[in-house]
Amino acid sequence: MKLVSKLALAVALAAPSFCTSAFAEDATTTVVKPNTGALTFSGGVDLVSAYYFRGYLQENSGFIVQPYFGVATTLVEADDFKVGLSLSTWNSIHSTHTGADGAGPDMWYENDIYLSLPVSFGDFTITPSYYVYQYPNGSFDTVQEGLLTVAWDDTKTWKNAGFSPYDDFALKPYATVAYELSDGNGSEDGYFEVGVAPTYTAKVGEYSIPLTIPVALGMSYKDYYLKDDGSNDFLGYISVGVQGAIPIPDSIIPAKYGSFAITGGAYYMNLFSDSLEVANNDSSNVFWGKIGMTFSY
Repeated sequence: MKLVSKLALAVALAAPSFCTSAFAEDATTTVVKPNTGALTFSGGVDLVSAYYFRGYLQENSGFIVQPYFGVATTLVEADDFKVGLSLSTWNSIHSTHTGADGAGPDMWYENDIYLSLPVSFGDFTITPSYYVYQYPNGSFDTVQEGLLTVAWDDTKTWKNAGFSPYDDFALKPYATVAYELSDGNGSEDGYFEVGVAPTYTAKVGEYSIPLTIPVALGMSYKDYYLKDDGSNDFLGYISVGVQGAIPIPDSIIPAKYGSFAITGGAYYMNLFSDSLEVANNDSSNVFWGKIGMTFSY
């Protein structure tokens, strides 16, 4: 695990979770599917007030912009069984030249490339992924990480049980295990996360606006978070947020170019681990927000 500058604390970078942003469609028009091929494309850009990864502060000053892009395809599809494949990239660009050593593009703090193979059985999806975290400005050496995520889309369960307050309500629980396969900055450490992402589609005038309240609990099973004495600190943080997407109507961007939306979110995180508090300037409570644009085709 790489070290936080001058604090000698464990750090990992760049969760590309923003790449799963929901896309809304203009509810007043018939949805046009211009892309009839085997590949789908998605991406966007976020402007964030601060950049945290799994509780560790990366930057909270200056201009922080985070563009991302991905391409996906379906390899196998039969009834309720589906296998997909996606290749994506996520980046963080900082006006403050965070950690730059002068040997590369100073503003380009991070470039991540990740490959995922989601396998779905009905409402359950198991996704093994391989991540490569790179730092073009020389702030850290490359980190490679393997992840396994298990997720359950419980929308049908709530609806069939008659307990759902709304037709599309769901908790969407998930669990993720991550392990650093290679880390030139320090030891290879292990991370575990569980969470839910309650969703609801709000009707505002002519538009359908998806709202999500993500809640996550981050934990360490191998030195990802540390106590003051250097031993493993199991509990890292808990975070909660609210995020939504406002569709851009076809009258502005025609549907033949894909689906576009303006996104935004606000987040709070409470830090449990000693190493997280030190990395966040001895603060145990942090807030941040983002605004951006997404597209899918």
